[in-house]
Amino acid sequence: MKLPSWPVLIGVAILIIAGTIASVMFRLGGFLSVTIEQSQSSGPFVILAKEHLGAYHKIAPMISEIEIWARENGEPCTVTFGQYFDNPENTDEDRLHSRGGCIISSLDNITSLTKILPPEMTISKIEIGHALVAEFAGSPAIGPLKVYPKIFDKMRELGLVSSGPVLELYELRSDSKGFTRYFFPVK
Repeated sequence: MKLPSWPVLIGVAILIIAGTIASVMFRLGGFLSVTIEQSQSSGPFVILAKEHLGAYHKIAPMISEIEIWARENGEPCTVTFGQYFDNPENTDEDRLHSRGGCIISSLDNITSLTKILPPEMTISKIEIGHALVAEFAGSPAIGPLKVYPKIFDKMRELGLVSSGPVLELYELRSDSKGFTRYFFPVK
């Protein structure tokens, strides 16, 4: 039996790699669109949060920890968030400051949660003035690759400048479908 030639093997390998990449991008939402609009005011969002120092992609376990604690204590935590204060291009990874947690769904929950709040968690408000707001139904994991470039292009197009920390709201709409809203304060 004669084996296929090297060009055929290389071609098959390239097709397998391209198919795998396309499959992953499809599952993460890489082919979904991003919508962007301007907002004059967003919020206030009442948050249950914890501070995070370090790589932004490592905040997810902390958000999950807060989500679990909130649910165990009567807050449904249907929307979680991450707020990112530093630009990763200008700041060392170990010095990136962020916070994450839950958007509190009812003001009635604030009093009961405040009484049992662990010392590392806080309850506060976030209110955002003029902002570009992006919506994306894909995975938040590809947001920095898919959403952020489109937002920065829109800022340049409109002559706007970033003026504060980025707020990302994460909402799970089913077992496999998520939705993220990105708030980029601008001036």
